[in-house]
Amino acid sequence: MGLLDLFSSKKAPAIDRLPSGSFTVDRDAKVLTSTLPHSFPEACVREIGKTVMDTINSAREANLPVAELVIHFSGLKITAKEQRGGAMIFLAPVR
Repeated sequence: MGLLDLFSSKKAPAIDRLPSGSFTVDRDAKVLTSTLPHSFPEACVREIGKTVMDTINSAREANLPVAELVIHFSGLKITAKEQRGGAMIFLAPVR
């Protein structure tokens, strides 16, 4: 067994791509439809939906109508559009 065999047996960690797609939530932040890949964690989808709906509801209570909410992260852009009590949320990787 050579010295290089020790290093070649380690597998490189898998690099996940950032998601691209959309999903809709109702007024209770329940996910109704989704075009996101199945590999994207459902818990993250629920958390994004809940945060978006909480933000829209807070703005409504403060009499600040919100038609669109845009959140920029270093590698991901989240765009949410209010729709009759719910929201349509788009996820797009930033390049």
